[in-house]
Amino acid sequence: MAGTLSIHFTPADFLRVRFARSPDPMWEAVLGLHVLTTPVDRLPARLRHWRSRVRERARRPDVRGAFRLLHDLAPSDASYWPDFLTPAESEEGLAAGLRVLRETSRARLEHEVREASRHRPLPAWTRRLAAGDRSVLDDVATAVGTVHGGLLAPDWSEVEAAGAADRARRMEALEGGLGALFASFTPFVWREPVLSAAYPKDVTIRLRGRGLSLIPSFFCHTRPVAIADPRLPPVVVYPLHPEDPYGARRGAHHETALARLLGTNRARVLTALATTRTTGAVAARLALPASSVSGHLTVLRNAGLVASERAGAHVTHRLTPRGRHLLGRLPGDDGRPGSP
Repeated sequence: MAGTLSIHFTPADFLRVRFARSPDPMWEAVLGLHVLTTPVDRLPARLRHWRSRVRERARRPDVRGAFRLLHDLAPSDASYWPDFLTPAESEEGLAAGLRVLRETSRARLEHEVREASRHRPLPAWTRRLAAGDRSVLDDVATAVGTVHGGLLAPDWSEVEAAGAADRARRMEALEGGLGALFASFTPFVWREPVLSAAYPKDVTIRLRGRGLSLIPSFFCHTRPVAIADPRLPPVVVYPLHPEDPYGARRGAHHETALARLLGTNRARVLTALATTRTTGAVAARLALPASSVSGHLTVLRNAGLVASERAGAHVTHRLTPRGRHLLGRLPGDDGRPGSP
C-alpha cells in the first residue's frame, strides 16, 4: 500500500540543513544492487544504460556472493532495511564507512535485525549477526566493499559528475530562497513547513531542531529513502533530477578533457577535491601514494586552483573559485554544465 514520507521542519531546522557534496558510497552500493532487481521499465534511462553496462561485472562470483548476502538484509522491495549498512561516516569515503560498519555494537545489530525480521522472514545466518558475531559482520562489510569495487567503482566518475550537477542545480535554486530550494527537489512537494514525497508506507519525521542531511543518489530512483531509526540523525537520500543529463553525457568527456589539460593524475586529484578535503582521503579515494597526491596539490595550489589550510591535526584542501570554474568549463565546452 502506498504512503507518504512527511518531514516536518521547525525554524531551528532550517539552520541545520546539510547538503552532501556527492553521492555516498555505501548508500550507492545498496541502491546499486536494487537497480539490478528492479524491472527495467521502472528505471530512468541513465540506470537502464548502467545496468546493461555492468551485466558482465555482476556475473563475477565474488560480486554474486556479495549480492546474495546484501539482498538478504536489504532487498529492493523491502519497506525497511538496517541503518547500520549506511553509517554517516561514509560521507568521508568508503574506507571510513566500512570501518564504522565493522564496529557496529551488538545492541544495535540485535535491534536492527529484529526490526527487519518484523517486516519479512530473514535467513538463519542473520541470527548470528544479531548475536554480534564479528566474523559475520565482517562478511557484511566485505560484501559492501565488493559491490562498490566490483560494480560501481568503474563508473564512479560518472556518479560524482551527476552529483556535482545536482548540487549546482540546488545552489542555483537557492538564489530564490530556501522555499525555492526545497521546491526544486522533484520527488518532493514543499508546503511550508512540511517536505513530503510518495513512500512505501506512511512515515512522519519530526526534525525538532536536529536538522536534516540530504544526499543525492545516482542509483536511487522514483522516490527518496530515509534513515528509519528516529534515534539517529535524520538523513534522506533522494534521486537525481530526471532531466539532468550531466552524468550520462559528460562524465567521461569531462575527465578526458581535464587529463589532456593537466595530466591524468593531477586531473584526478582536482576532480576528487569536489568531494574530498584531506590529502589522505584523496589518496585513499584515488589509490595513489599520499606523497604523490601532496605533490599534485602543491602544483594545483601554486596555480591558484586549490586552497589549503590547517584544521587541527590535518590540512584540508578546497577548490578555489578558479578551480571550480575549470571543472565547469574546459576548452571546447560552450560553458554550460551539461554541454557535450
